[in-house]
Amino acid sequence: MPGTLHIFRLKTDPLQYQVDYNLGDRSYMQVFDAAGVEEFLRHNTPLPAGEANSLLDELRFSGHTSESVVELPESHLAVMGFTESPSDK
Repeated sequence: MPGTLHIFRLKTDPLQYQVDYNLGDRSYMQVFDAAGVEEFLRHNTPLPAGEANSLLDELRFSGHTSESVVELPESHLAVMGFTESPSDK
């Protein structure tokens, strides 16, 4: 099932980004430095290079970006360093 990626700038010095991956009622997150978020988008998502570049450009310009149809296997999220976010339920 595809999920939604939300990425936003946490800190500017040192530069850090939080990546949230929402799958319906479950949500996962991880914090990356600038190089790490670029590597994640280019190598760990199924996004075409042009889409990954557009997300990175928007992230650099505005400090946040989203992509709504991203397929990341839930079974691999922990291996990639994501932790499950607490639920409001």
